[in-house]
Amino acid sequence: MLHEILLSLSGHPSALEDLPLSPSESALLSSLQLLAQRHRELRAHLVLVASHSSTICRAVAAAITSSHLARFQKKILEVESRILRKDARSVGAYNIVPLAAVVAEFEEWTRLMDWLWGVACFMLPPGKSTTQCSGAAIMDKLRIEAQTGYPELEEAALELSKVAESSWLRQLSSWILYGRLPAFGGDDFFIQEGLSDDAEEAFRAESKLLPKFVTSETAASILFIGKSLNLIKNRGLQSSSNGSGLRGTLNPELDLLSVHLRHLSILQYPLSSSSLSNAISDIRLSLSSNTLQQLLPLPKIMEMLSLLQDFLLLGRGEFAVSLIGEADERIRSRNRRPGHTSSRKDPVGLNGLLVKEGEVNAILSRTWGSLATLLDDGDLVDETMDLARDIVQLSIAKSSTTRPATPGRAKGAKHSLPQISNVIFNDFLVPVPTTLSVAVPSPLDLFLSSSEMSIYSSIHSYLLAIRRAHIHTSDMWRQSTLRRDHPAPLGPPQSTSPRGQALLKHRRQRAYNRRIEMRKVWATCSAAVFFLSETGEFLEGQVVKESWAHLQNWIIGKDTASRPSTASHVSSPTSLRASIRGNNNEATVATAPRLQRDPEALASAHRRYLTALVHQLLFTDISFTSHLRTFLRHADELVAYLVRLQDIQISLDLEEDEGVEDALATHAEDEKEVKKELDRSRKRLDGDMKALVARLRELDERTEESQMPSAVNEGDFEPWRGVGVDRLLMKLEFGGYVD
Repeated sequence: MLHEILLSLSGHPSALEDLPLSPSESALLSSLQLLAQRHRELRAHLVLVASHSSTICRAVAAAITSSHLARFQKKILEVESRILRKDARSVGAYNIVPLAAVVAEFEEWTRLMDWLWGVACFMLPPGKSTTQCSGAAIMDKLRIEAQTGYPELEEAALELSKVAESSWLRQLSSWILYGRLPAFGGDDFFIQEGLSDDAEEAFRAESKLLPKFVTSETAASILFIGKSLNLIKNRGLQSSSNGSGLRGTLNPELDLLSVHLRHLSILQYPLSSSSLSNAISDIRLSLSSNTLQQLLPLPKIMEMLSLLQDFLLLGRGEFAVSLIGEADERIRSRNRRPGHTSSRKDPVGLNGLLVKEGEVNAILSRTWGSLATLLDDGDLVDETMDLARDIVQLSIAKSSTTRPATPGRAKGAKHSLPQISNVIFNDFLVPVPTTLSVAVPSPLDLFLSSSEMSIYSSIHSYLLAIRRAHIHTSDMWRQSTLRRDHPAPLGPPQSTSPRGQALLKHRRQRAYNRRIEMRKVWATCSAAVFFLSETGEFLEGQVVKESWAHLQNWIIGKDTASRPSTASHVSSPTSLRASIRGNNNEATVATAPRLQRDPEALASAHRRYLTALVHQLLFTDISFTSHLRTFLRHADELVAYLVRLQDIQISLDLEEDEGVEDALATHAEDEKEVKKELDRSRKRLDGDMKALVARLRELDERTEESQMPSAVNEGDFEPWRGVGVDRLLMKLEFGGYVD
């Protein structure tokens, strides 16, 4: 029977269950039977886990087989050896082997074998070959399982954790030492390759594949390091390697490999979040100081940020005005074509208007031409505008990108980009959705991701729609004949005759009646202009300008402890770029110590800046942006109805005063219909403004500090936290235009 017991425990077929046993023997051997069955099941299941898609899970399975099950087999051989040698610890008097002693020898293995079975089933549930856990999941589970009161389970969990984490660290080493994804098990690594460089980022971090002991900041640094090495290696980037001006290919694999490998070799298992973070930080700083600061010098980064501020965040107001003007002129020229008419449902006359890609490109080209005429005679070279002409693009948005897109980041990461509102504003400039974007040149795409550029494009459409509505409503006071008598009233000698006096009285009464009818409309227009003016000034003049000034101060090393309250604390972009480049050696030497920023730290600061900017622009609030879009659309309708009413009344005046008649025209009926629609549009616009102010009051009452990004370590960039919407509300209420 002893032979059958040992064979059964070893996992071999045995007739132990068929042996005639007494009830007491059967009860005593029940635990050994369960242990033997668990051993056989575990061995069979580990064979299936050996084909797991995760190399980490395969390493854990191999460790269970080669270590724990091997020790169990060794234990069986030890017991068998003592029995054969008639050791007194196992064999009693008269060569009798107590069955209880044999059971006691394997008692400690029952709990451990059940635990190992649970770990194996977690990696690959029985009968569910398609449901497999990831390497990050098994590492997290082993760390949790190590927190137990059973010493043997804690020791086993720590041993398997070391195996799993060492396997994961080998994957990590391939990425942060060579910039290559793991050759085996790459699908289980938390860094994944994107679909293409045009549609998505080249590499992205998957939060579900990220172990919990890796912080979000460390994950961002790992992604940055690998992307940098991959970009340098695959694109053959070159930079000046010495002061002699000779150019040589950067080879970080050879120059920095031993240094970076030393940082990883000192890590101890189980991996500590702080020690891993320190090692990654040291590698990042080493790579930045030796390679990236040559590829991404601070003047080049500042030049790109200034370009984004000037053209996508409307820092250069003349660019926005010229772009809107050229787009309006293009639409007007299309509307003047024969056969084009507007309707009640489409007062703007844009339904069915097809705008081609070439026309959109022509709008931007003419905008650059208009800006060139605004340059001063003494400043014929504008480097930022020259760069913008090369990389800023205005194109028709594809159907999949007509809504603002926010890429997936590590879940819960403090550096993540925010989930902006899905309300679109990119169809106001022209009747089709357009996107103003920047083709970020290499290697600046290490600093600016396509996700961040998508946010910039969405913000641009958002701010440009407000600026456009303000320009159009304000133009009604400068261009419309509805605000003044045209042509001028009759003068002597016509006005001295009885007929002239009667005609003059009739025209004055007609003008008076029209002014009375339009009084409510002009009051609504005035309120809309005031609302758009104050809202635009708040978003552009305070939020965007102050946030950008605060970021500039931090980058160039100015005192950012006291947050700037006005933009006057910061130099102009031109002077800032000049100070960074250094017009002479003394300026360069004086500013150099203050400008040595880690490129990855700059990228992290830029993400925090962009996140805070989106929140402060109220671009994350779906309710506010929905009301704002409706308001802007109704403002366009009101302006279109005013222009149409002006044309109808001019035709009526010509028909009545000069006798110019059109037999097919029905100007009188059209005037009544347009006045009716104009009154409805006025009421809708009033309601929109009240809804917007009500939403602003709701936003003023709640606090969003928890959603704002904050600095993690001392010296990190702290986003500007300016005044809330209370200042905007105070101006709107003080103006008295909106209740």
